[in-house]
Amino acid sequence: MDLEAGRKRSGYEDMFISYHAKDDVQSTYAGSLFHNNRNYHLSSTKNNDTLFYWSSSRCLPQRNNLAKKLLRLLPYHSFGKCLNNVGGLDRALSLYPECVKDPNEAPKWWDHLHCAMSHYKFVLAIENTMTESYVTEKLFYALDSGAVPIYFGAPNVWDFVPPHSIIDGTKFKSMEQLASYVKSLANDPVAYAEYHAWRRCGVLGNYGKTRAASLDTLPCRLCEAVSRKNGRNAKAS
Repeated sequence: MDLEAGRKRSGYEDMFISYHAKDDVQSTYAGSLFHNNRNYHLSSTKNNDTLFYWSSSRCLPQRNNLAKKLLRLLPYHSFGKCLNNVGGLDRALSLYPECVKDPNEAPKWWDHLHCAMSHYKFVLAIENTMTESYVTEKLFYALDSGAVPIYFGAPNVWDFVPPHSIIDGTKFKSMEQLASYVKSLANDPVAYAEYHAWRRCGVLGNYGKTRAASLDTLPCRLCEAVSRKNGRNAKAS
């Protein structure tokens, strides 16, 4: 199994598991097994002054530079190590005390990640590597939290998400154009609500398939794939 962007077969395996549908068995990042102990509290209100959330603690130059271009144009909170502007990694718990998972335990960043995101209209999601079908938990965290993701990553991202649910940042001619669109969307309740219509109407589209092919269901799907190959009676490759 190799779920990283540069997935590569060893040449010795009988079956290869990866994030791409063209591999023997697909495993997407959309399941709950990625940090499944999070605080799943959802805020009933959105921050109207600070438009979007960003959190990254792996400060890759390419991703940081891309983020900077947008961050300078829109009000934001950055909670990770990269471009932090709130005064600390656990500052979210001061701003949103309801996001504390267990007051008797030292907080971990993933405990309150989902809850903190839910207070913002938008979440910036930038992949480490932008390649086909490599859509990671960064995007799915944002969707699950009730925010609208501003996404930079896989060119075929619509194969993995609900219809009209994200803003594909790569489709804008400039960051200025993207920022202008986000500002107008934030000030238009009807237009913003349209990005959440899939939630109310239950129209999952490709997202349903993405969830069904997640790491959560991998054991059963792997057994099915082995069975189709005749299991232990399969001919050696």
